[in-house]
Amino acid sequence: MIRRSGTPSSPLLAGALLGLVSCGGGGENADRGPIRFWHAMGGPLGRSLDALVSDYNAERNDPLECVSMGRYQALSQKIMAAVAAGGPPDIAQCYEAWTANLVSNGSVVPLSRFLEGPEGLSPESLEDIHPIFLTTSTQGGELWAFPFNKSVRCLYTNRDLFRASGLDPDLPPRTWSEYREIARKLTVDRDGDGNPEQYGLASQITVSVFENLIVQNGGRLLNEDETAVAFDSAEGVEALEFMTDLLLRDGSCLLSQGFEYQNEFLAGRVGMIEGSSVSLAFMEGKFSFDLGIAPLPAGKLDTQLLAGTEVVIFASTPEREAEAWRFVRWFTDPDQTARWGAETGYLPVRRSAMEHPAMRARLDSNPGLREAYEQLERALPQPKARGWYAGRNILEREAIEPVLRGRVEPVEALRLAAEKADAELAAGA
Repeated sequence: MIRRSGTPSSPLLAGALLGLVSCGGGGENADRGPIRFWHAMGGPLGRSLDALVSDYNAERNDPLECVSMGRYQALSQKIMAAVAAGGPPDIAQCYEAWTANLVSNGSVVPLSRFLEGPEGLSPESLEDIHPIFLTTSTQGGELWAFPFNKSVRCLYTNRDLFRASGLDPDLPPRTWSEYREIARKLTVDRDGDGNPEQYGLASQITVSVFENLIVQNGGRLLNEDETAVAFDSAEGVEALEFMTDLLLRDGSCLLSQGFEYQNEFLAGRVGMIEGSSVSLAFMEGKFSFDLGIAPLPAGKLDTQLLAGTEVVIFASTPEREAEAWRFVRWFTDPDQTARWGAETGYLPVRRSAMEHPAMRARLDSNPGLREAYEQLERALPQPKARGWYAGRNILEREAIEPVLRGRVEPVEALRLAAEKADAELAAGA
């Protein structure tokens, strides 16, 4: 349950946010000047955000200053350094684990205090927001953040290659077993040299695939109270074994660095890729085949982890905090969240926005996208433990990558990664 008022319930903890101290009510952000919003949006996403902010500023005397840090890692480092110096921005994108650090540190204000009053949200307005968005933004019963750029992962298919391989493009894989079978059927090695000219699947090496497989297999990344990892379970081993079969052992997947897997798909040499709902914004205008969009194939459960960030408001003066909230509220109103979703592929914050003309046009022009978005109703929240951001990187670096490089077996890789990730969780507790 969300409390509508209150102050940080957690005491200031030494060492929180890598040793950073609370910004309190002083510092640079308490000075007069524009409200500052730090984010990591770039490319078409950044252009859409800039246009929205420009519209917001056109209605106000004091413009909001929107600054992109380019990458999430840079944004994280910039926030930590600014908090340490006593001059954070007024608003910033944050992953749940970052928010947990900032809450413990006393650097951010609870948004519950803004929900009531003439500039708050009515009960009807709150009910219009997808419940999982409020769940991910709530910690200790208090709303500390607000959804900003949430997304789901989906399956993109080359429908032309499906047809050429004798497959029905209207029947993409819906189960793990179908996923492997269709990937093999889409793989073509014309000269028999062991190097296919066409791959059924392409992927980068990423923890994003594994984390969805483990929850689909009935497992968890962390235990229930998020004090220790749980990915080294039988469910986790099975998930990584399947991932290894799908992406490595079957010979039907092209593994690549960075976003080369997406380029191979756009070039028409790959039948399927997994990607974010946002990937469509980067692929548009770059392919000449019949594109399909579908939900992720399901395991024992038809679910996945919700991806993306939220925004927080840093402690400053009452006036600056209130002005920061005005922007957050404006950005997530039905018109703006529908436009943001239609232009970027991020999920509209409000249910009603799905029927907004902008979203309806987007969905009508991209068959399958509505079904992909409906995965939100079955999605699960990301872990919020303060040490999990580092722990997740450890899982990718110490388990996922070496297993897919063929250097270690899943059981041993997950065990070793669990030891290191548990240490991060203990340090953040």
